[in-house]
Amino acid sequence: MSEDKRAILIIDDEDDVRQIVKEKFTSLGFTVLAAADGGEGFKQTEEGKPDCVLLDIRIPKGEDGLTYLRKLRSYRNDNLQEQARVRKTPVIVLTGAGASMQALFELEGISGFVEKPFDLANLQSKIERVLKMR
Repeated sequence: MSEDKRAILIIDDEDDVRQIVKEKFTSLGFTVLAAADGGEGFKQTEEGKPDCVLLDIRIPKGEDGLTYLRKLRSYRNDNLQEQARVRKTPVIVLTGAGASMQALFELEGISGFVEKPFDLANLQSKIERVLKMR
């Protein structure tokens, strides 16, 4: 992936949410990867090397977001650079229960959260802020 084109990964079980995020951020010049659950998302994380992950915590079918996040933060690889890259991937949680879950999110090492339903401009602002810190 070229240095000038940033990649984001959206992991959400709702097709419309994935599609809206994909359309918005593709139009802004991002490469957008998408997954319906954490297991699929983890494959995308390893292969697509996203600069930021947008993660829905509550995914009723398949691997949920919290399981994905814990796998991400404890990732092991013989290549220590790859291990560090995956573990340090910034994650923004998309949730309907943001304020009540904030302490848990912080313990899990997230970069921020956006409450659903979310405003695309607010989401864009959070992503840009996270990417500037990398």
